[in-house]
Order: sequence, then structure tokens, then C-alpha cells
Amino acid sequence: MEEGKHRMIAGGTGSGKSHFTGLLIEEDYKQKQPFIILDTKTRNHIGLAALKQVKTLQIKPGYSYNFERAMQTPFLLCYPSPDMRTKALIEQYDQLLDTIYNDKSRRNIYIEEAHLFNPSPQKSNEWLELFAREGRGYGMFASFITQRIQDFPKLLWSQCGITYLGKFNIPQDIRYVEGIIPNFSDIDRTLKKHDIVRYDHNENGFKVIKAGKIHRITKHYG
Repeated sequence: MEEGKHRMIAGGTGSGKSHFTGLLIEEDYKQKQPFIILDTKTRNHIGLAALKQVKTLQIKPGYSYNFERAMQTPFLLCYPSPDMRTKALIEQYDQLLDTIYNDKSRRNIYIEEAHLFNPSPQKSNEWLELFAREGRGYGMFASFITQRIQDFPKLLWSQCGITYLGKFNIPQDIRYVEGIIPNFSDIDRTLKKHDIVRYDHNENGFKVIKAGKIHRITKHYG
């Protein structure tokens, strides 16, 4: 994980956040940094399976899984079958998060549609909160990915050291972001399609990563 920090990756639908997330995962792979991806769509990150040593685990309704065994691979992509309902998927992923946390092995965890894991925008998922508060001490770092920024608890976001943001078009979203990043509306107006803002919470500074500079070696299907 970049500089040993939790990260928020957010943006409106079609802003390029999942494509950019794939680039961050590819960088982990190049650096031999173990990772687990908790995807919520069937094809969103499936292109990463083209990387040698990346193992996949499809989550199906009615099945139980030996997550401890699955974690023996350094690079794991979990994704749902087409008939998997969201509630049941999150229940399975909660079990996996339990296993990951109690294993306490150094790894990065990418959580797609992270807003879905939390009971409400005011109440965090217990496992995500544990990772956010205590994961750094074990070398476990989370990347929270969401397109519904207003539904994501600020308590978790406040634990992130780096935020990556795509362009937002909904004024309420922009105002919500400004609760964490001052003057974001001015930044957002400068963004073109698929540009990404990198904001460092400690330095209170940002830079824009232009879409043309985001080059992946795997195909994005999202």
C-alpha cells in the first residue's frame, strides 16, 4: 500500500475509479505485495486474473468456503456469481474479513462498493473499523472504493491517509467531500473525464493524475 496508509477511492459512476484501482493493484503485484480483492460485480476486476499467480474465488449462494485455505495464495480475487445477492455476498465477505484480520498477515485489502458493508452512513462495519483503526500495526491496509460517497461513514474515511477521487457531478456529493477536503469544488471543476485527484491528508495537498497517464497492463471489464 502506498506509503503504508489506508486509502479512499471514490468518484461518480463512470469516473474511472475502478479502472484506476486496477492500476494500484497491478503496482502491488509488481512489488510482490500480497493483496485480496473483495469485488461485488462479476466482471469488474476479472481482467486481473490474467496476472500469473493471481487466484480467483467465485462466491456462490448456498456455499461455505475455507477462507483460511484461500488466503494461502498471495494474490486473491474474490467475486460473486451472477445469481449472488448482495446481502448474502456481504455476509460471506464479513467472514473473510474476520479471517483476514485474525490472520494478521501483511497484505492489502481492496473493498469494492465499500458503502454496502456498513449498516448506515453513521455506523461502520465492525471489521472495516477494526482494519481502519488497528490494521496498520500489522501491515494490513484497506482501500475503500465507492461511488456513493454520501453513504460511506466519515469515521472510516478519517482513518485514510490518501484519497483518490474521480470527477463528481452531483452537488451534494461535492459538498460531502468538502467536509474532508477543503475547496474540493474548485478542484472538481478542473477535472476531465477519467482524471483522478490524489489528496494527501497529512500534507493537505493534492495533484491531478491525468487520464492519459493511467496505463494498465490488464484489461478492465467494469
